[in-house]
Amino acid sequence: MADNRIAIIGTGLIGTSIGLGLASRPNRNYELVGIDRDREHARAAKKLGALDREVGSLEEVVERAGLVIIATPVVAARRILEDIGRFLIPGAVVTDVCSTKAEVMRWAAEFLPETAHFVGGHPMAGREKSGPGAAAANLFEGATWAITPSPRADERAVQVVLGLVETLGAVPLYIDPAEHDQYAAAVSHVPLLTSVALFRMVRDSQGWEDAALLAGPGFRDITRLASGDPTMARDIMLTNRDAVLHWIGRLQSELDTIRTALESGPEAIFDLFRSTQLDRDTFIQNPPQRRRPEGIEPPSARDAIGRMFVGNLYDRIKEASDRAPTRPRDDADLKRKLGIEDDRL
Repeated sequence: MADNRIAIIGTGLIGTSIGLGLASRPNRNYELVGIDRDREHARAAKKLGALDREVGSLEEVVERAGLVIIATPVVAARRILEDIGRFLIPGAVVTDVCSTKAEVMRWAAEFLPETAHFVGGHPMAGREKSGPGAAAANLFEGATWAITPSPRADERAVQVVLGLVETLGAVPLYIDPAEHDQYAAAVSHVPLLTSVALFRMVRDSQGWEDAALLAGPGFRDITRLASGDPTMARDIMLTNRDAVLHWIGRLQSELDTIRTALESGPEAIFDLFRSTQLDRDTFIQNPPQRRRPEGIEPPSARDAIGRMFVGNLYDRIKEASDRAPTRPRDDADLKRKLGIEDDRL
């Protein structure tokens, strides 16, 4: 049986917020141990109450840990997955919160031992400021948390990660890694680039000083993402390059459509704004339903984490459904859904 330890590797905004959320749980029966390459970050997280202990090595942080949470930029996760494998206890559950999933899933399959269970994750939550000082226990309340189990992850491991997600107040979404990366590029990664492009466009203009005086809440809101962590942003683009390039092309096409409407006159531009308003209002008022893994019952937030280390709890969980979770879509199928005509995702 695993010892009652949860390891958090990376104590920035997300890692510290996870720690704060788990630490606030009443009558918890687990220890929170953390590490960060910036020891000041780890010390700050401990001072905030997100950790019970901060340590100085990967071996020490994962020692006897039943659950390991990797909360670092994407590229750093590769080295961590490679380094922690030999220190993990048999049956350890490993998850991550990285912004792209296909590469992380590949690294986990390559580096983790067969006795470990990897369940990928990505909370769709954050702030423009990074570091433990920006963390909050309620950061994930109501947020979608993408879950991408590896083929080797058993039902017990998926239950543990679902319990973590629900305990933090998020809503799990089971999704194929390739789909995740394509759609995250559209709703998260390209908005980041758009924020950067808009700010650079105005900042680099000759009229910046006067324009800055006119910059109100709208400009600040839409360029907020440009204040995010540059390392994290770089890693997202490196590990999801083709998907981001695809959606940049789609964005350029939409800008061309807007240009054409402006050139056509008031009726065309009104129709464009009106139809878009109706579509967005429908999306806000009737959000889509989330999917869970087939054959896996959602855990209760009351006990999913609190009991994860107790006795043989998961030996009593019912047999998994004979139906396996949805298989990854092949590239051709995904391209058809997205309207991609070339040979690259």
